[in-house]
Amino acid sequence: MEPVKILVCSSEEESWDTIWKWMWFLKETWKSNFREEINAPALHSLLNKLQVKSVLDCSCGLGKKTVCFAEAGYEVEGSDASKVAIKYAPQFASEEGFNIRFFQSSWEELAEDCKRKFDCVFNDAFDWIRTRESLLKSAKGIYSVLRESGKFVFGVPIAGSRNIQKELKKSMDDVWKRQGRFEILPPYEKNGIRLTAIWVYDKVRDGIRENCIHLIEEDDKVRAEIASYVDLYRWTWKDYAKVLKEAGFNKVYGMEEKGIRFNVAVK
Repeated sequence: MEPVKILVCSSEEESWDTIWKWMWFLKETWKSNFREEINAPALHSLLNKLQVKSVLDCSCGLGKKTVCFAEAGYEVEGSDASKVAIKYAPQFASEEGFNIRFFQSSWEELAEDCKRKFDCVFNDAFDWIRTRESLLKSAKGIYSVLRESGKFVFGVPIAGSRNIQKELKKSMDDVWKRQGRFEILPPYEKNGIRLTAIWVYDKVRDGIRENCIHLIEEDDKVRAEIASYVDLYRWTWKDYAKVLKEAGFNKVYGMEEKGIRFNVAVK
């Protein structure tokens, strides 16, 4: 038997390109229930209360949330730092009946890459930023593409004043206790390729590392592509409020909608 060739992604950027590539391969396994996965009713209710009409989904991935925004009648565009995500997101939107503009951009570079301003910027991964410097640069990039009085909406483990270091640690420990140490998806085969996706979870100091192992069987050969990222529990309410106000936002507050916690910053 030939040895299994193993590719370990060397950066977070490469990891996300790999994750989105294989998530797209598995599209038929998640396409029917993606609205439930992203809590579409809570998002719609939240934006309705905020009275916004245009939205930039700046952590769009394959475009699941972006499509949900379009379905609810919002004027929406999507952006992501992953070139692979941006390759497939327009195709997914088209399959769902929408012509949506997607563009590649990091949050820090939105001012250069975005062609317009929005009533709202939505981001469900803002808490995964590793350094305070990047947090501030990203906040400034998001601020730059908002209209006056525009809203930046971001999901975090705990919204509002309860988001203190003690509660963050408790939230992370609760997630760690609930979830298994690994998850194996049923093998999926398409176009002569058989994929078995395995998630292995490790607890680190201020987060949970998700190691995504993709076992690929093709032409009687087996290879593995391994990607990883950390779901961080690092930033407190004070951290967010300080950074966002430094970036220019006037008001920051937490709110809950249909059981989902959100933070809102107002330009």
